[in-house]
Amino acid sequence: MGNANVTKIVIRPFLNQKQDQRAGEDFTIPVNPESYSQAYKIELKEKPAGGNQGSAPEYKFTSPEELKLDFTLDNTGTIEGNVYDGTPVPKQVEKLLATVYKMQGEAHRPGILKIQWGSFFTFDCVLSSLDISYVLFRPDGEPLRAKVSASFKQYTEPQIRSRQENKKSPDLTRVIKVADGDTLPNLSYKSYGTPNYYPQVAYANKLMSIRTLRTGDDLVFPPARTDAQNQTTS
Repeated sequence: MGNANVTKIVIRPFLNQKQDQRAGEDFTIPVNPESYSQAYKIELKEKPAGGNQGSAPEYKFTSPEELKLDFTLDNTGTIEGNVYDGTPVPKQVEKLLATVYKMQGEAHRPGILKIQWGSFFTFDCVLSSLDISYVLFRPDGEPLRAKVSASFKQYTEPQIRSRQENKKSPDLTRVIKVADGDTLPNLSYKSYGTPNYYPQVAYANKLMSIRTLRTGDDLVFPPARTDAQNQTTS
């Protein structure tokens, strides 16, 4: 039997990447799962090694983390601590779908989700799959219990992800937040290892002036063009 006072897993939907606009009601998982699983995957590229039997795999990218939750929706009145006790299972399913699956009109996509289990666990994500199996019924056919298996794929706002990864290679796009005293040449040096790429950074960000940057702005640093290597600062 569960404890009615345990902290429940809550799924919160948002309209936008910054998660500052809510997209409807939270869904509380009524009975916490006994376990959850996370998957981590690195994509590799197999390069054929001429004349050799094996190959040396090269790193391509790190896939977003995946979270799988299996939980129960129940209206039998037999599970202690069920937050939806007395709510028909079809209504519980409808609420779940509204939170994680249905299109949000303003965003034209399903919500961006934050899954939170107390202060211990948070996961920013989008739904990737949802399977619902009805396993117990009233005599009239109304389901009394459903088994839910939901998979979520990690979602991080692109600018935040780029700053977290802190990539240095000149063939990768990154975003850098302007600090006091920053100039385009020194940011170009930090990003590419040379100040010579700053003109294309100015072009990519549609800057009217390369000499005055606003503290706190996010600047995109695109993959460096090789022809820019011959450009020098003025």
